[in-house]
Amino acid sequence: MNQSNLPLVSCLAVLALCAATHAPAVAAVRPVEDTFTAVTAGMTPADLALRIQVLAWSDDNARADVVAALEDAPALSKLPTVGYVWPAGSPVGYTVKYAHRTKTADGHDRLTFVTDKTMGNYDYKKWSVPNATAKALPYTVVELYVDGAGNGVGNLSLAAEAVIDAATNTITLATGGANVLKDVKRQPKG
Repeated sequence: MNQSNLPLVSCLAVLALCAATHAPAVAAVRPVEDTFTAVTAGMTPADLALRIQVLAWSDDNARADVVAALEDAPALSKLPTVGYVWPAGSPVGYTVKYAHRTKTADGHDRLTFVTDKTMGNYDYKKWSVPNATAKALPYTVVELYVDGAGNGVGNLSLAAEAVIDAATNTITLATGGANVLKDVKRQPKG
């Protein structure tokens, strides 16, 4: 190496070291595992398209953490985010803290999601279901019933009671009553 280039090389090495140690950390982009769409019906707001993105399905330990935190909204919001619910036309989505899938007796997928805030929380006019008797919660349970072709219906905890089973770390919605999500579709990957 030429002696006249030594100060330049040394300076570049120090700059590279400083840049490497002081550069802001870049968050890794998490791929979306599954995406579902649905449209609200029989509630306010009506005909609002929703997009649900699942980054990861919750394992038993993650579900246990969510079940334990359901009565403590700050604790729930601190748990890892496993997905998002995006209302159409809104720049703000709801973070999903629980994403679980099971098979129903008829072979359909029952997909259950829990957001850390009540859906409609960011809207001027709160979301509501006429004549609903479900208890108001500081979070929302979204449940979709999807057939083998990827189509189905769904419901929200605004319209049906949340059923929590601490023994199995599961959350579902009580059956019966009208579904307030229609045109549910599993979106193709990619």
